[in-house]
Amino acid sequence: MVSHLHTPFLRGKKVSLRAVDDSEISLIADLINDPEVYLNLLIIQSNRAQDSREFVDMMWKSNEHQLFAICGHDDRWLGMIGLHNINWIHRNSSSGIWIGKAEDRGKGYATDAKMLLCYHAFCTLNLHRLYTNSYEFNVASQKFNEKCGYKVEGRKREHMFRAGRYWDSIETGLLRSEWLPIWEKYRADDPDIRVPEPKLG
Repeated sequence: MVSHLHTPFLRGKKVSLRAVDDSEISLIADLINDPEVYLNLLIIQSNRAQDSREFVDMMWKSNEHQLFAICGHDDRWLGMIGLHNINWIHRNSSSGIWIGKAEDRGKGYATDAKMLLCYHAFCTLNLHRLYTNSYEFNVASQKFNEKCGYKVEGRKREHMFRAGRYWDSIETGLLRSEWLPIWEKYRADDPDIRVPEPKLG
């Protein structure tokens, strides 16, 4: 019998978002400790399975964070994505994403997952704006966010320290009004995209 946790919450062109299963806790720890992934994260310490479990539990209990597993349509775990520091008054939130194995990067999984997260943020939670930041050397992150409609809003000079030196922080943001036409175009060529919305007519 398949756990309800493995039921896709949102289904895109290439990936689905769903709840995090307990069996995936160790995968999260392995992902964070991978040097290629760790380099681009904003955390500065290694991670144990216990730390990952506490992180996931904290996310689910908090009103300011929402966390989802990114899975292929065969339910193969690919990574994590989430909303963080949700401000319910100003209707904005930051977002973060990790794709695990190197062979799963550069295949459009991150873009698809981010489009689904944007749908959840803008069309379910009624948020007005999303934002994110990245190290200046993380060009891949900047490019896929741009595909989803994010615009560069600023550059904090030598704001973050990594690998022995200071780096600029690239600040990007996205408004719901900017994203909606991108979403309509994105979903128009794929009838298999499934998101929670009423069927009218």
